Amino acid sequence: MNKKIIVGSAQINNGFSGQYYLPYSIGILQAYVLHNSKRPELYQFSSTIYKRLLLDESFEKLKNSHIVFFSTYVWNLNISLAIAKKLKEYNKDIFIVFGGPSVPDNVADRAEKFLRENTFIDVIVHQEGERTTLKLLDEFPKNDLGSTPNISYLNDEGVFFNNPNLKRLRDFSDVPSPYLCGVFDKIIEENPNERWLASWETNRGCPFSCAFCDWGSATASKVSRMDLDRVYRELDWFSEHKVEFIFCCDANFGMLPRDYEIAKKAAENKKKYGYPHVLSVQNTKNARDRAYKVQKLLAETGLSKGVTLAMQSVDPHTLKSIKRDNISIEDYSELQKRFAIDNIPTYTEFILGLPGDTYDVFANGVSMVIEAGQHNRIQYNNLSILPNAEMAKPEYIKEYEILTSKNPIVNAHGTLDETPEDGIFETQELVISTKSLPKEKWINTRVYASMSEFLYFNKLLQIPLLLIHKICKVSFRDLFETFIFEVNEYPILKSIKDNFRIHAEEIIKGKPEFVFHKGWLDIYWPPGELEFIRLVENKTLKNFYDECYKILNFKYSKNINSEILKEAVDLNNLLLRTPEKKNNELVKLNYNIYEVYSDFLKNKKGNLKKEKNDLEIIRNDKNFSNFEEWLQKVVWYGHRSGDYISKTNYSKNKNFPEKISKIKNLTVN
Repeated sequence: MNKKIIVGSAQINNGFSGQYYLPYSIGILQAYVLHNSKRPELYQFSSTIYKRLLLDESFEKLKNSHIVFFSTYVWNLNISLAIAKKLKEYNKDIFIVFGGPSVPDNVADRAEKFLRENTFIDVIVHQEGERTTLKLLDEFPKNDLGSTPNISYLNDEGVFFNNPNLKRLRDFSDVPSPYLCGVFDKIIEENPNERWLASWETNRGCPFSCAFCDWGSATASKVSRMDLDRVYRELDWFSEHKVEFIFCCDANFGMLPRDYEIAKKAAENKKKYGYPHVLSVQNTKNARDRAYKVQKLLAETGLSKGVTLAMQSVDPHTLKSIKRDNISIEDYSELQKRFAIDNIPTYTEFILGLPGDTYDVFANGVSMVIEAGQHNRIQYNNLSILPNAEMAKPEYIKEYEILTSKNPIVNAHGTLDETPEDGIFETQELVISTKSLPKEKWINTRVYASMSEFLYFNKLLQIPLLLIHKICKVSFRDLFETFIFEVNEYPILKSIKDNFRIHAEEIIKGKPEFVFHKGWLDIYWPPGELEFIRLVENKTLKNFYDECYKILNFKYSKNINSEILKEAVDLNNLLLRTPEKKNNELVKLNYNIYEVYSDFLKNKKGNLKKEKNDLEIIRNDKNFSNFEEWLQKVVWYGHRSGDYISKTNYSKNKNFPEKISKIKNLTVN
């Protein structure tokens, strides 16, 4: 009787609010092997390690395996290498296989270098792994590595070999869904208290070739589709297993005509079964009308919190340098306008440090995007070098004079679990200098991004800044730079600017992108949110607004009435959700500032004038009993939803309920 081959695996994923992804990449390999193997009865698949455990704990789970597969990316590479090394030291006969986007391809001898640095790895798999994994297992332990596609390895004499890659899969009829064929049944049964997240493919491939991206190592490839019946049945599986959050791995959801029907099916399931709660998709780069239709459906059915518009930069030269100039900026602008009319929030992604970018290009681009109607959020991402992106090639790095720092990987609002007790940290290569953006300019750009996020997108000063921009025709760049370069006489504003600069300098020195603060939920905070929290905890928010009024009045009172500025600043303060503001409040205004502000947010013309009006500030829709609960519900959870600003009822004539806790005359001192 043949002895069972014990197959171990690890796909270590990050946790989000205590939830973890089912290990899809490993699962689809297992499903493919069981469906296509000549001897599936010989394999005993151990439960995949799906989340970060201590090194010794992971080792104990895998030490009896005959062959172990690791699916790696930047968030799990170092711990995966440490586990593999310990396994090989324990038993040299354990066959170690590494795959995933963090396995370098063979450009510029990167694959060979990786293998020679990690001699405990027997084989690395490039690109798609289904067919390679099947051959490795069906031949194990007498593998003919010389004829195995998509791999690199060192032979017994230490000679490096790199075998050709197969053409990418076009037909998925022999690639079963790991969800539908029961691959995850065991792991779900063994972890009954886990709330699972799911990765989901409805197609594979990407026709674009952005230089910073290594999307599934599938750049510039045709898109292959999973059968639509399979896609629908997987949605039913997610609903049946109460999967709240689905991350769709399609690089361009909305590109295919059928994507609207897929989104519609997800919405129907949510209505019928309550699940999924969220379907997170990566919006198609072009196909404006279809993208609008799909995203509108997801937003209106609550399957998305808002639409991500991944612009990265608006500068033609920069876009050309990263091979993104074939993607229409006009499409993004049109989509942003249409979603604003529909009152659907959008989020624009910008990457800081792109080759070709300068401080001026970045600052003007941010200003331009806001002026075009992006008032909800620009998400600033620091550029990192991914192993198989074109940007990682030596000639690209040399051409653009790219310098990087090695920084720990932590997530915004991530917990101390990301600082593991075994001392094994995951790191990323962050770009901190390029030919067009040397270090000092990079620091200035990082400060500009933090300041604009803090003042405008965290809503601390959005009302007066938007009014000044529209009425005085001042660019947002000029407004933000006022709070960077002209605050030395204002102690609170200077401290905020200095802290943003310190944070940027710390990143260059290799510190995390986000800042941990003990006692503030014990999580990592973006710098802008950290400064907001400091103002509240230190009870200096009023002083902050006093300084904001003084500097704005000094700069712009020639073009806008001081009374209007004062009322706008005070109103922004009143609308900001803070722990001590729990009850509804009726505010009597002298100018129709809120009406005009609301019009501007919708890209409508506003007619600012002096007229008495009432504004009821709604605060009892969000309940928090203490400072920590406010941190979580408002600052953290409100990060993208715009909940930093309270909702309102506005009217010039309406009689509000008499039993409002407080009535305030917002008069100018």
